[in-house]
This record gives sequence, structure tokens and C-alpha cells, in this order.
Amino acid sequence: MDLILNTALAERYAAPGETEAEAARARGFYRELAALSPADPAFSASGWVHCQEAACELELILRKAAEIRRDAQVFVLVGVGGSNQAARAMIEALKAPGGPEIVYAGNTLSAHYLQDVLRRIEGKSVYLNVIAKNFETLEPGSHFRVLRQAMAARYTKAELAARIVVTGTRGSRLEKIARENGYTFLSFPERVGGRYSAFSPVCLLPIAAAGLDAGAYLQGGEEMEKKLAAGSGGDAARYAAVRSALGRRGFSVEMLAAFEPRLFWAQSWWKQLFGESEGKGKKGLLPACMSNTEDLHSMGQYMQDGLRCMMETFLMVDDAGARLEVRPDPDFGDGFDYLDGMDFANINRAAEKATVQAHDAGGVPCVQLRLPRIDERAFGQLFYFFMVSCALSGRLLGVDPFDQEGVEEYKRSMFAALGKPGRNPR
Repeated sequence: MDLILNTALAERYAAPGETEAEAARARGFYRELAALSPADPAFSASGWVHCQEAACELELILRKAAEIRRDAQVFVLVGVGGSNQAARAMIEALKAPGGPEIVYAGNTLSAHYLQDVLRRIEGKSVYLNVIAKNFETLEPGSHFRVLRQAMAARYTKAELAARIVVTGTRGSRLEKIARENGYTFLSFPERVGGRYSAFSPVCLLPIAAAGLDAGAYLQGGEEMEKKLAAGSGGDAARYAAVRSALGRRGFSVEMLAAFEPRLFWAQSWWKQLFGESEGKGKKGLLPACMSNTEDLHSMGQYMQDGLRCMMETFLMVDDAGARLEVRPDPDFGDGFDYLDGMDFANINRAAEKATVQAHDAGGVPCVQLRLPRIDERAFGQLFYFFMVSCALSGRLLGVDPFDQEGVEEYKRSMFAALGKPGRNPR
């Protein structure tokens, strides 16, 4: 069973024929994207479209991952945004047994956080993967220096070389550092942007080192690639069309809601993907997330009866991955005897169904995106679906979904404030 999209409830809020018109435009954009040649200006950002092109150096990745799982007690993943979100989403959701503890760094400038990372690696067998496309981003660059210095105090140069893997573009300063120090170098494909790097070495080494099945993950991505290609964008074009049609009707926020806490980091990945791709020219739906049922007790009132500016996409999972039945306890008198014999998976599903019904009745356009289960293959399908949807949605919006000039502006201001050479304030 594959990912299933249901947009029927949301389409009622669009003007008659509007969704179909936007879907036709999205399919046209998909055909353009799939047919890009090296002569097209957008070709340089399309390396992610074909999973096998993005998934380069797989043999080296699997070999190094096996070494890390065998020899490391702690594996530190240094990256920010697109350089770690996809891997973190899978690692935290699936939690394969055995192997090293996974620690995330390079994603904050908090002294307290970095000090805690140093404490967690102290006295442990450590491997480090530094991911940075151009190696100018402050968070991973500064954390790499601190962590490398801490490791250099314990390991010889040769030992350090075996324990550090860097992932960057060919010809970058990071590749030169790898060559100068003997580090393993993995290619960050030039034609793949950070937030579209889910099928590249950026994600594949960390998930393999964490014990996940990289082959099944790539299989899921390739399956979705073929499915969407067969329908000129298929469900991805439909989802993009609904977002566009609702945006035209004044809906300015999309809430991605999940009733499975294991999807928290996948929601964070989605938030970056759409926020960084579409938030341009004072356009784009604001991507927001709810982790239910917990957030129903903080945001539920607003979703039900607040400003009607939101659409809601429910990320649903058929197989809960566990069974836990409520056993009778008649002598305790807690008032929950009506749950006797029920499985928590069904209780959670009932809450999910009730929320869709209530929010729909309250005037929120609801989209339902259903996964059969949470595993590597499902993640492959989900990530590829969302990346194509985002590219098409950005084109429908009239923005370039592959650049990020707004982020670069904040970086310029920050570098100037810190006195980086050549970075003068405007």
C-alpha cells in the first residue's frame, strides 16, 4: 500500500473549476521540470528529481556506515536545516536498535547546547559527520572547530582522519580540508539544494550509520518518482493545486497536523522545505505544525474557532506500530471504564477522525495524506512527494522554489556584525 492523498474536503473551499485549472498548470510545470536539459537555467537545481542521481557514492556510504556502527559509541551529525532535517526525521522516528548514540550539532549558537554535546562525547568513541554545501554557514563551521579540537586532544592525526567524514560540494573549502587531513569526503551533489537533499549522501550516511535500511528508503523514493512521472505530477500536482487555490481564496497558513509523535521531526523537515522555498516576494502559505493530541489542548481552540486563515493537512498513519489495550479495572473507579478492551491505536484513530470532522465543520479546509506505516520505504515516498509538491507549488505561486535569498540576507548581516572579513554592513 502506498501514500494516499484525499483533498475532497479542502476543494469545497475553492472556486468552481479553480482546483482543476491549477492542477493542469501544475502538471505543465512538472513536465517542464522532468524535461530539463543542461541548457535550461533551472537545470542546476534539479539534481534531486531523479533519486538515483542524488544517491551517489552509495557503496562508500554503506561501507563507512558499517564502520561507524561497529566502532562508534557516539556519532555526531553536524549540520543545520536541510543538512540534517531529513536524516533526523527518520532516525528519531524509527530508532533502530544497537549502534552508536546519535547526537546533533551545528544547528544552534547556544553555548549551553554545545557544552552539553562536549559532555556527551567525553570519554566515548566518537565519529563525526560534518555536512555543509559551501562551508560558510556559521553554526556547523563553528561547531566543527570546537568538536574537532576536542577530538584532537584524544586522537592521533591518523585516528582523527578515520573518524571524521565531511559532506560538501566538489571544489569547496570542505573538500580541501578533507584532502589536507585525510578525512573521508562525500559529495553534496552540486545540482541539489540543501532542503532537497533527502536522497543524497547528506541523508544516506547518517541513516545508514543509525542502522536504517537505506535501500528500502531509496526504493520508496523511486516508487514515488515513477508514480508521479506516470501522471505528470499526479497527486503532488493535485496537492500543490489545492494549496494554490486556497491561497487565492485568502487562506495564508497551512497547518501540518499529525497524531503520531514519531513524525515530529518529519513535520520540522516539511516546515523548512515549504517555508524556505515559498516565502518570497511577500508570498507563500506560512507552514506550521501541530503534534496531536497534545497540541489540541493548546491550539485546538484556535483551530476550531479562531481566524479562518488556515488550511490543515493531516498526516495520518494506518499501522500504529504497536498494540496496547486498556484493561478493565472496575474497583478503581476512575471513570474511564468506557475504554475497557479498546486498543490505543483505535482510540488515537477516533481522536484523529473526530478532529477532522470538527475542524471541517468549523470552516477549516482539510487535506488528508495517509501513510500505510512509518518505515524507511514510507519515508522515501513521503519525502519525494513533498519535494515535488513544493517545487510545483512554488511555480504556481510565481516564485523560484530553489533559491533562498532571504536567508542569505540574514547571513550577510550576521557576518558583518561578527566582523567577518569582506562582510560589510549595508
